[in-house]
Amino acid sequence: MEKTNFWNDAARYGVIMALVAIVFDTLGFYTQHALLSLASLVLFLLLLTTFTKLRAARYGARGYSYGKCLGFMVGMMLCAGFIEGAYMSAAANWLFASKYDVMLGQQIAALENTGIYTADQLDLMARWMRSPLVLIFASMLGSAIKGGFFGLFIAAFARRDAAVFVEGADPDREDRTDAGNRGNTGNE
Repeated sequence: MEKTNFWNDAARYGVIMALVAIVFDTLGFYTQHALLSLASLVLFLLLLTTFTKLRAARYGARGYSYGKCLGFMVGMMLCAGFIEGAYMSAAANWLFASKYDVMLGQQIAALENTGIYTADQLDLMARWMRSPLVLIFASMLGSAIKGGFFGLFIAAFARRDAAVFVEGADPDREDRTDAGNRGNTGNE
């Protein structure tokens, strides 16, 4: 069995995806434009598809199934979510604390207007939204769900069937061919 370096590839591509997400998160502190969200989504889908296809091409000589593609996308997004969550923790508490307070205040005010939550619950939510562990875990979970959802569709296009005519593509076939051709010279 060949060594595939699953987590090395997932981390490498996850870092790239996290850096792109961090750029869009930072721009989101300054502007809340719909085109920015659309551009972020399109770039996310392109990167997710490209990285999964690269992985399938590199390790798919004997096939790279739908499940392997989906698993790789979720692994990649877990790595990206960890980095993005760490950045958001730093941004919320130090780098962009005032802008984060404004965004958080708007969200808490919207929840307060529903009348469902008490003041204590809203205060607890506001504290949780600044907690580094909560931000990292929520980002990892959200990224894994987002990667898994879009991965359901992308994996269908990125998967790779085993090559039919490549020598050694099916180890069972190799044994049968050798055993069947031992006395056969091809002159019969």
